[in-house]
Amino acid sequence: MSDHSRIGARRGRTVEVDLAHWPGVDHGALPEDRRAQYLRRRKAVEMYLCGASEAELKEATGIPRSNVYRIIVDRCLSQHPDGTLFGWRGALPFFRVASYRRKTAPKVRAHARGGAVGALRWLFESAGGADIESRFRKQIVGKVPKLAAAKRPKRELFAWFIKELRAAGFEARGEWPFNVEKLGYVSICKFIDKVMDENPRRQRQLLGGHEAERKARAGDGADRPLLRVLQRVECDAHKLDSRMVVAIPSPHGGFEARAIRRLWVIVIIEVESRAVLGYHLSLHPECNAEDVLRAVKRALTRWAPRELLWSGNAYVDGAGLPSAHHERYLGACWDEFSVDGAMANICDRVERQLREVVGSAILKPQDPTSYTSRRSKDDRPFIESFFGQLAKGGFHRLSTTTGSKPADKCGADPDRAASDTQFQLEYAEELLDTLIANYNARPHSGLGWRSPLAQLDFLTGREPERIRQADAGDVQRMVGIRKLCTLKGGISTGRRPFFQFANARYSAEWLVLRTDLLGKLLWLQLEDEDDARLASVSNERGELLGVVRAAPPWNRSPHTLYMRQAIRALDKRRALHLTSQCDAVDELIRYAEGSRGKMLPPHPAYLEARRVLQKHAQELAGQPMLARADTPPTASAAAVSESPKQSVETDKPRRPLPPMEMAKTW
Repeated sequence: MSDHSRIGARRGRTVEVDLAHWPGVDHGALPEDRRAQYLRRRKAVEMYLCGASEAELKEATGIPRSNVYRIIVDRCLSQHPDGTLFGWRGALPFFRVASYRRKTAPKVRAHARGGAVGALRWLFESAGGADIESRFRKQIVGKVPKLAAAKRPKRELFAWFIKELRAAGFEARGEWPFNVEKLGYVSICKFIDKVMDENPRRQRQLLGGHEAERKARAGDGADRPLLRVLQRVECDAHKLDSRMVVAIPSPHGGFEARAIRRLWVIVIIEVESRAVLGYHLSLHPECNAEDVLRAVKRALTRWAPRELLWSGNAYVDGAGLPSAHHERYLGACWDEFSVDGAMANICDRVERQLREVVGSAILKPQDPTSYTSRRSKDDRPFIESFFGQLAKGGFHRLSTTTGSKPADKCGADPDRAASDTQFQLEYAEELLDTLIANYNARPHSGLGWRSPLAQLDFLTGREPERIRQADAGDVQRMVGIRKLCTLKGGISTGRRPFFQFANARYSAEWLVLRTDLLGKLLWLQLEDEDDARLASVSNERGELLGVVRAAPPWNRSPHTLYMRQAIRALDKRRALHLTSQCDAVDELIRYAEGSRGKMLPPHPAYLEARRVLQKHAQELAGQPMLARADTPPTASAAAVSESPKQSVETDKPRRPLPPMEMAKTW
């Protein structure tokens, strides 16, 4: 049989039938009786187009020739709503090809059900409702005022439709829907759903917003570009779903537990190997550009395991980050830095450092030239999977977890659990480090059950020339602020030369002899982001001139610029008082530790101060502060202390951290 046939249609027309392009049917999905009926109809259509006679059709299929003609012309050759022919779908039994259309006005008897089938279609085709359908469709999927919500409730659309019908006189004439009990609410709502289904793009905009419409255009990952090792990394921030406390010395002796309610972890993961290159635990209420740069810096510097107090064997065999796994990964750079839409807003400062130090470009959804521009802002396939494992394998298993949603708490009280167990911030840092290090050493189902570190070794072994390494000096300085400042001072007045930089004055003895630099613009660079006391000075030709030191009260204790900004803000509010004879960091600690209220969250700058002073003390003493906290203080240590708070001792060994004043004496 030929695929092309001609059949006579009504009104003397001839229609060409091309069976090869008819949409098919999965007849295996039909019930047995309907499948047999469909196959008879299909055979009858094929025989009819081959010129079979009435007797042949009746004998082979039992279907009269006239019925076969009707199936072909009225059903199979009709146009489907999707724009194609019904094709073999028209031969399906009990399959509606055309919607029901009324020929007379619906008459509904009082206290009776039914009789109004097709009433809405009849209304739209009547003389009084000729333009109501178009206006109603526009009301459903049309533009809305800027201040109005994009999604319009069905009841609001229904009320508008009934109002228009009243204005057209349908109620005065007693016509449908005013002659039924619910004013045709169900039929009208079905029509609203039908109009929305006919406009899927607009439907997604109204129901899910522009992000839902944008995500719908994304692919399924099959066309994702093939990448090489260290070509692309993904970076994102994740809020830790857990409550924890920080031990603060009490003015009355002992310690008080203050709740911490929000911490963020910023993670950088290599796409091809799924290995976590670096991370940073942010103590700020919200992530900022400095947090991202700290994560990048940790990915480029050597990782070292922590001395754990809560467990002696928490690290599995081979656990660690790539920078400690092999020397070739120390300072290993990547080509593309992929972020989501939210993080892209804080990466303006990061972009320059990535370009100059790492040699990497930023991929963000806002960039029309990026592959992510057509994808959703939350499309981070690999790092989002990692965050899920981080939560399920760690923090969600603790009694202090808040869960990803309220139902995850299962009736537990995470605040009370954190207070009862004294689950401190420092323990959370240790737990986070072990979870990430162990993740890199455990088999991954998406890597053929290789571990991320093993997969990284496998991929880099095939392309060893792919590894670029960043300059160690540039990595060390990448987080610190760099700014052009004018050297101020006076020769005739004898005023000491100084820089006004980051809300503090910076000076040095060597500047007194460099009167030629007065009034010139010079670069100031913080070499260590955790110690803003010192800054290097260089000219615009790149010559390093020397180092300057912050003036009191910023010259005693190491601190960050975030701490300095917070201290300045507290000083303006008269919460604390700064003088040239005091230590600004000490004043911050005294303010935070003197705040009343056991459940009052500590100031974020105080948490930052604890972290910085712990790091400084550990560098000097070579011992983690938590280990020192578990050891009873000795008489010699008490003799060194100059603060009244340090002389307060308890009968039993201290489990919480000691006061920050003790840290500064180490």
